[in-house]
Amino acid sequence: MKKRGLIALLTIMMLAMSSVAAFAADGSAFALKSSYPKDGQKNTSMENAGVKLEFNHSISGEKAEANNEKCVSIVDKDGKKVPINVLTQDSADGLMLVLIDTTDKKYTIENNSDYTLIVDKNFMDAEGNTLGEDIEITFRTFNQRFNMMVNMVMMALMFGGIMFFTVRQTMNQKNEDKLSKEKGEAKFNPYREAKRTGKSVEEVIAEEEKRRAKAEKRARRKGMIKDEDEILDVAALLPYVYKVHDPRPIAEVGGKYISGRGKKKQEQTKRQQSKTRQRASHHK
Repeated sequence: MKKRGLIALLTIMMLAMSSVAAFAADGSAFALKSSYPKDGQKNTSMENAGVKLEFNHSISGEKAEANNEKCVSIVDKDGKKVPINVLTQDSADGLMLVLIDTTDKKYTIENNSDYTLIVDKNFMDAEGNTLGEDIEITFRTFNQRFNMMVNMVMMALMFGGIMFFTVRQTMNQKNEDKLSKEKGEAKFNPYREAKRTGKSVEEVIAEEEKRRAKAEKRARRKGMIKDEDEILDVAALLPYVYKVHDPRPIAEVGGKYISGRGKKKQEQTKRQQSKTRQRASHHK
Protein backbone atom coordinates (compact mmCIF):
# COMPACT_ATOMS: atom_id res chain seq x y z
CA MET A 1 0.00 0.00 0.00
CA LYS A 2 2.78 2.37 0.91
CA LYS A 3 4.45 1.64 -2.39
CA ARG A 4 1.30 2.40 -4.36
CA GLY A 5 0.71 5.63 -2.41
CA LEU A 6 4.21 6.76 -3.13
CA ILE A 7 3.75 6.12 -6.87
CA ALA A 8 0.49 8.09 -6.87
CA LEU A 9 2.11 11.00 -5.04
CA LEU A 10 5.00 11.10 -7.52
CA THR A 11 2.55 11.01 -10.45
CA ILE A 12 0.58 13.98 -9.05
CA MET A 13 3.79 15.95 -8.50
CA MET A 14 4.97 15.29 -12.07
CA LEU A 15 1.63 16.40 -13.51
CA ALA A 16 1.72 19.57 -11.43
CA MET A 17 5.23 20.37 -12.51
CA SER A 18 4.40 19.79 -16.19
CA SER A 19 1.36 22.08 -15.98
CA VAL A 20 3.47 24.82 -14.40
CA ALA A 21 6.07 24.44 -17.16
CA ALA A 22 3.37 24.55 -19.83
CA PHE A 23 1.87 27.69 -18.26
CA ALA A 24 5.28 29.36 -18.19
CA ALA A 25 5.95 28.43 -21.84
CA ASP A 26 2.55 29.84 -22.84
CA GLY A 27 3.56 33.39 -21.96
CA SER A 28 2.68 33.42 -18.27
CA ALA A 29 -0.21 35.66 -17.17
CA PHE A 30 -2.83 37.17 -19.47
CA ALA A 31 -1.64 40.67 -20.50
CA LEU A 32 -1.66 43.32 -23.22
CA LYS A 33 1.24 42.92 -25.67
CA SER A 34 0.91 46.11 -27.71
CA SER A 35 -1.45 48.83 -28.92
CA TYR A 36 -1.76 51.22 -31.82
CA PRO A 37 -1.69 54.10 -31.26
CA LYS A 38 0.59 53.85 -28.26
CA ASP A 39 -0.12 55.64 -25.01
CA GLY A 40 0.61 59.37 -25.41
CA GLN A 41 0.77 59.28 -29.23
CA LYS A 42 -0.20 62.50 -31.05
CA ASN A 43 -1.49 63.41 -34.52
CA THR A 44 -3.55 60.23 -34.86
CA SER A 45 -6.01 59.89 -37.71
CA MET A 46 -9.52 61.26 -37.30
CA GLU A 47 -10.81 58.68 -39.75
CA ASN A 48 -11.41 55.31 -38.08
CA ALA A 49 -10.21 56.87 -34.83
CA GLY A 50 -9.67 54.30 -32.14
CA VAL A 51 -7.21 51.78 -30.74
CA LYS A 52 -6.00 48.38 -31.94
CA LEU A 53 -5.21 46.02 -29.04
CA GLU A 54 -3.11 42.86 -29.14
CA PHE A 55 -3.09 40.45 -26.18
CA ASN A 56 -0.88 37.44 -25.53
CA HIS A 57 -3.90 35.06 -25.26
CA SER A 58 -6.87 34.45 -27.51
CA ILE A 59 -9.94 36.51 -26.57
CA SER A 60 -12.42 34.89 -28.97
CA GLY A 61 -15.47 33.01 -27.74
CA GLU A 62 -19.04 33.99 -26.84
CA LYS A 63 -18.44 34.31 -23.11
CA ALA A 64 -15.21 36.33 -23.46
CA GLU A 65 -16.56 38.60 -26.20
CA ALA A 66 -19.80 39.34 -24.33
CA ASN A 67 -17.78 40.21 -21.22
CA ASN A 68 -15.07 42.23 -22.98
CA GLU A 69 -17.49 44.53 -24.84
CA LYS A 70 -18.58 45.80 -21.42
CA CYS A 71 -14.97 46.18 -20.23
CA VAL A 72 -13.76 48.67 -22.86
CA SER A 73 -14.71 52.33 -23.28
CA ILE A 74 -13.33 55.58 -24.75
CA VAL A 75 -13.72 58.93 -22.99
CA ASP A 76 -13.00 62.44 -24.26
CA LYS A 77 -10.86 65.10 -22.60
CA ASP A 78 -13.74 65.92 -20.22
CA GLY A 79 -14.11 62.29 -19.15
CA LYS A 80 -17.38 61.73 -21.01
CA LYS A 81 -17.91 58.42 -22.80
CA VAL A 82 -18.13 58.53 -26.59
CA PRO A 83 -19.98 56.01 -28.82
CA ILE A 84 -17.77 53.08 -29.86
CA ASN A 85 -17.74 49.93 -31.99
CA VAL A 86 -15.93 46.83 -30.68
CA LEU A 87 -14.56 44.24 -33.11
CA THR A 88 -12.90 41.00 -31.96
CA GLN A 89 -10.93 38.72 -34.28
CA ASP A 90 -11.84 35.05 -34.04
CA SER A 91 -8.35 33.56 -34.02
CA ALA A 92 -5.58 32.30 -31.80
CA ASP A 93 -4.20 35.86 -31.63
CA GLY A 94 -5.88 38.17 -29.15
CA LEU A 95 -6.75 41.06 -31.48
CA MET A 96 -9.42 43.68 -30.82
CA LEU A 97 -10.40 46.99 -32.43
CA VAL A 98 -12.13 49.67 -30.38
CA LEU A 99 -13.28 52.41 -32.78
CA ILE A 100 -15.11 55.68 -32.18
CA ASP A 101 -18.51 55.39 -33.87
CA THR A 102 -18.46 58.14 -36.51
CA THR A 103 -21.87 57.06 -37.85
CA ASP A 104 -23.51 58.49 -34.72
CA LYS A 105 -24.74 61.91 -35.88
CA LYS A 106 -25.00 63.10 -32.27
CA TYR A 107 -21.24 62.97 -31.86
CA THR A 108 -18.37 64.47 -33.86
CA ILE A 109 -14.70 63.73 -33.29
CA GLU A 110 -12.89 66.86 -32.14
CA ASN A 111 -9.81 68.21 -33.83
CA ASN A 112 -6.52 68.14 -31.88
CA SER A 113 -8.21 66.63 -28.82
CA ASP A 114 -7.24 63.94 -26.30
CA TYR A 115 -9.15 60.63 -26.05
CA THR A 116 -8.50 57.80 -23.59
CA LEU A 117 -9.25 54.11 -24.04
CA ILE A 118 -10.01 52.37 -20.73
CA VAL A 119 -9.72 48.58 -20.46
CA ASP A 120 -11.28 47.25 -17.24
CA LYS A 121 -9.36 44.82 -15.01
CA ASN A 122 -12.09 42.19 -15.58
CA PHE A 123 -11.23 41.95 -19.29
CA MET A 124 -10.73 38.20 -19.90
CA ASP A 125 -9.22 35.77 -22.37
CA ALA A 126 -10.89 32.69 -23.91
CA GLU A 127 -9.95 30.61 -20.82
CA GLY A 128 -11.50 33.06 -18.36
CA ASN A 129 -8.25 34.63 -17.14
CA THR A 130 -8.56 38.36 -16.37
CA LEU A 131 -6.09 41.22 -16.61
CA GLY A 132 -6.29 42.01 -12.91
CA GLU A 133 -5.65 45.76 -13.42
CA ASP A 134 -7.08 48.63 -15.47
CA ILE A 135 -5.26 49.80 -18.61
CA GLU A 136 -5.49 53.34 -19.99
CA ILE A 137 -4.22 54.45 -23.42
CA THR A 138 -4.42 58.17 -24.25
CA PHE A 139 -4.03 59.50 -27.80
CA ARG A 140 -4.50 62.89 -29.45
CA THR A 141 -6.29 63.40 -32.76
CA PHE A 142 -4.74 65.12 -35.76
CA ASN A 143 -4.40 68.91 -35.68
CA GLN A 144 -6.39 69.42 -38.86
CA ARG A 145 -6.69 73.20 -38.58
CA PHE A 146 -2.94 73.65 -38.27
CA ASN A 147 -2.37 71.20 -41.12
CA MET A 148 -4.89 73.07 -43.29
CA MET A 149 -3.17 76.37 -42.53
CA VAL A 150 0.21 74.85 -43.44
CA ASN A 151 -1.26 73.46 -46.68
CA MET A 152 -2.75 76.86 -47.55
CA VAL A 153 0.60 78.57 -46.92
CA MET A 154 2.36 75.97 -49.06
CA MET A 155 -0.20 76.41 -51.84
CA ALA A 156 0.17 80.21 -51.64
CA LEU A 157 3.95 79.87 -51.89
CA MET A 158 3.63 77.43 -54.76
CA PHE A 159 1.22 79.64 -56.74
CA GLY A 160 3.32 82.70 -55.89
CA GLY A 161 6.38 80.93 -57.22
CA ILE A 162 4.52 79.89 -60.35
CA MET A 163 3.30 83.45 -60.92
CA PHE A 164 6.80 84.85 -60.31
CA PHE A 165 8.46 82.49 -62.76
CA THR A 166 5.63 82.98 -65.29
CA VAL A 167 5.98 86.78 -65.17
CA ARG A 168 9.75 86.48 -65.31
CA GLN A 169 9.58 84.15 -68.28
CA THR A 170 7.11 86.49 -70.02
CA MET A 171 9.38 89.48 -69.49
CA ASN A 172 12.39 87.53 -70.72
CA GLN A 173 10.43 86.48 -73.78
CA LYS A 174 9.40 90.08 -74.44
CA ASN A 175 13.02 91.19 -74.13
CA GLU A 176 14.10 88.45 -76.51
CA ASP A 177 11.37 89.44 -78.97
CA LYS A 178 12.44 93.07 -78.68
CA LEU A 179 16.06 92.20 -79.35
CA SER A 180 15.05 90.00 -82.25
CA LYS A 181 12.93 92.81 -83.62
CA GLU A 182 15.76 95.31 -83.26
CA LYS A 183 18.12 92.92 -84.99
CA GLY A 184 15.60 92.47 -87.76
CA GLU A 185 15.22 96.24 -88.15
CA ALA A 186 18.98 96.69 -88.26
CA LYS A 187 19.09 94.55 -91.39
CA PHE A 188 16.37 96.58 -93.08
CA ASN A 189 17.18 98.22 -96.43
CA PRO A 190 15.04 99.83 -99.14
CA TYR A 191 15.58 96.98 -101.58
CA ARG A 192 14.43 94.35 -99.10
CA GLU A 193 11.50 96.55 -98.08
CA ALA A 194 10.54 96.89 -101.72
CA LYS A 195 10.63 93.13 -102.11
CA ARG A 196 8.63 92.60 -98.91
CA THR A 197 5.88 95.14 -99.63
CA GLY A 198 5.74 94.71 -103.38
CA LYS A 199 6.42 98.40 -103.88
CA SER A 200 9.00 99.84 -106.19
CA VAL A 201 12.32 101.07 -104.86
CA GLU A 202 11.34 104.63 -105.81
CA GLU A 203 8.18 104.42 -103.70
CA VAL A 204 10.07 102.99 -100.74
CA ILE A 205 12.63 105.77 -101.00
CA ALA A 206 9.86 108.37 -101.23
CA GLU A 207 8.27 107.00 -98.05
CA GLU A 208 11.66 107.03 -96.38
CA GLU A 209 12.14 110.67 -97.31
CA LYS A 210 8.77 111.47 -95.75
CA ARG A 211 9.87 109.72 -92.56
CA ARG A 212 13.07 111.73 -92.65
CA ALA A 213 11.14 114.94 -92.98
CA LYS A 214 8.87 114.03 -90.05
CA ALA A 215 11.87 113.00 -87.96
CA GLU A 216 13.53 116.29 -88.76
CA LYS A 217 10.47 118.25 -87.67
CA ARG A 218 10.28 116.28 -84.41
CA ALA A 219 13.97 116.85 -83.82
CA ARG A 220 13.63 120.57 -84.38
CA ARG A 221 10.64 120.79 -82.04
CA LYS A 222 12.58 118.96 -79.32
CA GLY A 223 15.61 121.20 -79.81
CA MET A 224 17.81 118.43 -81.07
CA ILE A 225 18.83 120.69 -83.98
CA LYS A 226 19.71 124.22 -82.87
CA ASP A 227 21.24 125.47 -86.12
CA GLU A 228 18.82 125.61 -89.04
CA ASP A 229 21.68 125.08 -91.46
CA GLU A 230 22.72 121.88 -89.69
CA ILE A 231 22.01 118.76 -91.70
CA LEU A 232 19.80 116.30 -89.85
CA ASP A 233 21.32 112.83 -89.58
CA VAL A 234 18.14 110.75 -89.81
CA ALA A 235 20.10 107.52 -89.81
CA ALA A 236 21.29 108.34 -86.29
CA LEU A 237 17.70 108.85 -85.11
CA LEU A 238 16.06 105.91 -86.80
CA PRO A 239 17.71 102.49 -86.44
CA TYR A 240 16.14 101.11 -89.61
CA VAL A 241 17.23 103.99 -91.87
CA TYR A 242 20.48 103.82 -93.86
CA LYS A 243 22.23 106.45 -95.90
CA VAL A 244 22.37 105.89 -99.63
CA HIS A 245 24.22 108.10 -102.10
CA ASP A 246 21.94 107.58 -105.08
CA PRO A 247 18.88 105.38 -105.59
CA ARG A 248 19.61 102.35 -107.72
CA PRO A 249 17.35 99.73 -109.20
CA ILE A 250 17.33 96.40 -107.43
CA ALA A 251 18.59 94.67 -110.57
CA GLU A 252 21.98 96.36 -110.12
CA VAL A 253 22.65 94.45 -106.90
CA GLY A 254 21.62 91.13 -108.40
CA GLY A 255 17.89 91.22 -107.60
CA LYS A 256 15.65 89.54 -110.13
CA TYR A 257 12.33 90.17 -108.44
CA ILE A 258 10.07 92.72 -110.13
CA SER A 259 6.91 93.79 -108.36
CA GLY A 260 3.56 94.21 -110.10
CA ARG A 261 3.96 97.96 -110.16
CA GLY A 262 7.48 97.61 -111.44
CA LYS A 263 6.23 95.48 -114.32
CA LYS A 264 3.59 98.07 -115.14
CA LYS A 265 6.25 100.78 -115.17
CA GLN A 266 8.47 98.70 -117.40
CA GLU A 267 5.58 98.14 -119.83
CA GLN A 268 4.77 101.85 -119.79
CA THR A 269 8.43 102.66 -120.46
CA LYS A 270 8.52 100.18 -123.33
CA ARG A 271 5.34 101.60 -124.84
CA GLN A 272 6.68 105.16 -124.56
CA GLN A 273 9.96 104.08 -126.15
CA SER A 274 8.12 102.33 -129.03
CA LYS A 275 5.95 105.43 -129.56
CA THR A 276 9.04 107.59 -129.59
CA ARG A 277 10.68 105.33 -132.16
CA GLN A 278 7.52 105.37 -134.31
CA ARG A 279 7.36 109.15 -134.24
CA ALA A 280 11.01 109.37 -135.14
CA SER A 281 10.46 107.04 -138.12
CA HIS A 282 7.49 109.12 -139.33
CA HIS A 283 9.55 112.27 -139.18
CA LYS A 284 12.17 110.63 -141.32
